[in-house]
Amino acid sequence: MKSNVSWTDRLRNQVAARAAQISRNAKPSGWFDAIARKRQPKLPHGAWESPASRIESINTVSDLIALYLGSNSFFDLKSTTQASYRLYLHRIEMKFGNLPIHALEERGARTAIRQWRDEVLASRPRTADATIGVFRMLLNFALDEEYIGRNPVTGIGRIHTKTRRDVIWTDAQIAAFLATAPRHLARVLLVAVWTGQRQADLLSLTWDCYDGKYLRLEQRKSARGSSGRRVKILVSSELQRVLSEIKSEQRGQSQLSSPLDWGSDPGMILTTLKGEPWRRGFRCAWRKAVAQAGVSGVTFHDLRGTFITLSYRAGATIREISEASGHDETECERTIRQHYLATGAEQVITRLETGRRFASDDWITTGAPGADAPLIEQRFTGPRHTRIAKPRHALGRELQVNSNEP
Repeated sequence: MKSNVSWTDRLRNQVAARAAQISRNAKPSGWFDAIARKRQPKLPHGAWESPASRIESINTVSDLIALYLGSNSFFDLKSTTQASYRLYLHRIEMKFGNLPIHALEERGARTAIRQWRDEVLASRPRTADATIGVFRMLLNFALDEEYIGRNPVTGIGRIHTKTRRDVIWTDAQIAAFLATAPRHLARVLLVAVWTGQRQADLLSLTWDCYDGKYLRLEQRKSARGSSGRRVKILVSSELQRVLSEIKSEQRGQSQLSSPLDWGSDPGMILTTLKGEPWRRGFRCAWRKAVAQAGVSGVTFHDLRGTFITLSYRAGATIREISEASGHDETECERTIRQHYLATGAEQVITRLETGRRFASDDWITTGAPGADAPLIEQRFTGPRHTRIAKPRHALGRELQVNSNEP
């Protein structure tokens, strides 16, 4: 008997069945997650009521890492932070995974960790500091959970000391980038240089943040456990034209096809060439555009320092710049001093020069008497005082002799 099911329906059912089978047999999203689930410690019944049993279930650093990856402290982090933490935790586990927990409390643990950083990780200072920072966080977690009595990583300083406060984008670099970069990336630069915000905050801007005159946003980067800083930025006329152009372009795209076909989010201000939100790939696209423009020595984050410097040059106060950029006032002042210290020294010399002269014109024109004569080092050739050698403790003997005199 011939089935009434068409071949397209049969194919669709086969594909659905295969997809369900793959989903049932799918491996974890990351190999580190698989290791974490496999090594997730099995706590005995009543372990939470018995602290001794709970502590005995965590024996090595690997057990501690697995426990942390399954804790709320880890799941409360952003997905990007979780991904970076996994890399650092893997590096820590490769070195100290088999180390017993109690060894972390012994004397010499801090020295061993510092030597590992200096001998293995020091070639990349930023990575070394980040790894030690995650290690410190992990052991703080163990300290809070009462698995260890002290954190040996506490007190290990940073090895990366360079800052980029003195690096800003010049007018020539900005012009070169705007002339060669794709328009959707050039708009990102203009929004950054006019607002002084971080990359993550700019790429997450929505049209709800813009009312036609101001940009209002809550910065994502903040101290743990506290909300981000809210900033309100007056939009310049140039930036208003850029935002109007973006809005008109997005409306045209929405009329050509539905958002589902484009995969776009009409609420985002800065999007890719296809109108999609920047979920990934921005840094790679930015590096290519910078290289194509022939710009070197600056990063995207340096646009924040550029905003601070140009704002101060235009006459804004440090407090006003701090409120607009979200920086601390001290940080703003440090950045400004990096760029205006040399300029201030030039102004000092200029003002000093207009106020007075140290030498007369005749002295400069004719020269000082004997000024052209070479300087000959003269040595003292007169008689020197003769030194009379005295025996050791001669002064003491003299005192004895004098004391015996009547």
